Amino acid sequence: MKTFKQFDETKLDDKLDKYVSNEIKKRKLAKFPVNATDDIKMRMKPNKPAFKFPSPTGDMMIHVFLRPMEGKKGLVAFNYQLEDK
Repeated sequence: MKTFKQFDETKLDDKLDKYVSNEIKKRKLAKFPVNATDDIKMRMKPNKPAFKFPSPTGDMMIHVFLRPMEGKKGLVAFNYQLEDK
């Protein structure tokens, strides 16, 4: 008898977080991006995304929101949102 293996969403989230972090570094917007997915206010209506780029599969667009943080120079908090094309 085969058992049902539950899908682990944290692995997908970790991969997507790393993908967004690498894109921020590639565009030279921050040296030290910090994930701030708990900060919902960053994605609220008056704020606009810093940039958009396609997901690795190409099915969706990723909207990235940035917020400068105190501390080291180049330290930026990021949050992202997925949108269908």
